[in-house]
Amino acid sequence: MTKHIVDKNKVTSQLRLIMEVYMLKKSLKLSSFLLFLPLLLNCGGGGTEEKKTTTDAYQIEWNNLSDTTSLPTGVEFYSAKIEGTGGSVHYLKLDLINDALELRAISVPQSQNLNEFVKETGAIAAINGGYFSGNTSYSAVIDNFNYFARNVTSLNRNSKAYPVLRSGLTVSADNTAEVNWIYQFDQSGEVYKFEAPLAYATDDSTPLPVPEKDDGTAFMPKLVIGGGPTLVKDGLENLSYAEEVFWGSGVFLNDLRPRTAVCVTADQHLIMLVATHYKISALPKFLISIGCENAMNLDGGGSSAMATFDTEIYNQNRAVPSALVIVDKNTYAQ
Repeated sequence: MTKHIVDKNKVTSQLRLIMEVYMLKKSLKLSSFLLFLPLLLNCGGGGTEEKKTTTDAYQIEWNNLSDTTSLPTGVEFYSAKIEGTGGSVHYLKLDLINDALELRAISVPQSQNLNEFVKETGAIAAINGGYFSGNTSYSAVIDNFNYFARNVTSLNRNSKAYPVLRSGLTVSADNTAEVNWIYQFDQSGEVYKFEAPLAYATDDSTPLPVPEKDDGTAFMPKLVIGGGPTLVKDGLENLSYAEEVFWGSGVFLNDLRPRTAVCVTADQHLIMLVATHYKISALPKFLISIGCENAMNLDGGGSSAMATFDTEIYNQNRAVPSALVIVDKNTYAQ
């Protein structure tokens, strides 16, 4: 029989370490609870569920406010404070296969506040759309197969024209949603999706050739809202900031600004998200943590806004020409 000799000093040291770790975890949990206690009290008690998300930079405890709002079945609402930034983040989650609800991309000839989109459409909820200048959208808008705008097809950098493939959320006739790099060769409503963006690097000195139809796949989506860059592709981080030629645009990777993003989950739910202080470079990992399979950025900064039919969740009062809205099919006026 083998006799085991126990080192009492070693065991004592190990027990002390275990106790220290336990007390530290207990202390951290208490601190986290105290930090979010005011938010929890303001949200009410019934049906509130918490989920914790940890990123490289921030810890977030989500509050599921779906049961404390008047949103219909098929739409969920989550909100949280972002520890370490003083900001907040909110997202709406839409069940795309819910027969009573529909996603619409709204374009208006005169830019307006997001609240006006909600009032005019009778929307259940809404977020801002893609990039623009004045009343002109530089990001694609197609709604119910009707063409309103297309993604910018080239950009001026270094006094040269750079052809570009930018991102778009598309929804097909059967309500299948995707995020793709897209190109529109005309105003017919036909869209070409591509497996990859053009292979630009930051501050690239040489423009690449214009995309060709033979390199993409043509289809006629029911809905398109353009933006960029792509953040997540097939469940993996895929930040195509350089490839979509956002360098030189005033859209920066690492500054803390309001952000709007949209994503599709593996089970065909759509997430519409607004964060008041976030880096684009940190969005991919963060969006994956809440279940995003494919995701892209929308216009941010002063344009970022979210509202429901009865609540202004986040609004900086900037007028925008497009919005992504959730409507009730039975009451929405076409």
